[in-house]
Amino acid sequence: MPGSKQQSKRADGAGRIGQEQLVKALNHPVRVKALTILTDRVASPTEISNEIGVPLSHVSYHVRVLDELGLIEIVGEEPVRGAVKHFYKAVERPILDTAEWERLSPQVRTAVSAYALETILKDAAKSLSAGVFDAREERHLTRTPLLLDEQGWRKVNAILLEAWEAVVDEHAASTARMNDSDEQAIQAIAAIACFEMPKKG
Repeated sequence: MPGSKQQSKRADGAGRIGQEQLVKALNHPVRVKALTILTDRVASPTEISNEIGVPLSHVSYHVRVLDELGLIEIVGEEPVRGAVKHFYKAVERPILDTAEWERLSPQVRTAVSAYALETILKDAAKSLSAGVFDAREERHLTRTPLLLDEQGWRKVNAILLEAWEAVVDEHAASTARMNDSDEQAIQAIAAIACFEMPKKG
């Protein structure tokens, strides 16, 4: 999810998309939601509009902005009643580092985080409903309350960053292995978070 991971490493090790464009893209909640969807799959503005409950005209405008910023690209077209429906996909998974994340307004950061958490909860609900969430003995789920000083806060977030980087590396390695085999991919979601809670009392 854009903005929900404040890192700067890509799975394939290639150059990153322009961060000025990414910061501009994330400064509107509709673009955040559209880019999140298009990072996961191919979709048309109509499909995005139906999913996020925003009028098609608004979604189409913001999708055009993402296209102009070079964050998404057209991957298919379909004739529909004398017009052409375009299907888009994100060019790459958008990642912000800490400095770039701090450039977003607090309101936008909150919107990005809220949508990321909403998406994670929907993913988990879908998995539970399908009966696959606990199908594998190796699945991981933990919730750990913490008491940290400033040094501990930074250290924990650094540990989680290292874990995320290792996960992304394994994603790339798995993809490469499957390209050379007939093994079917296991569709999975990895969610990593550490956030401050309000003081008790």
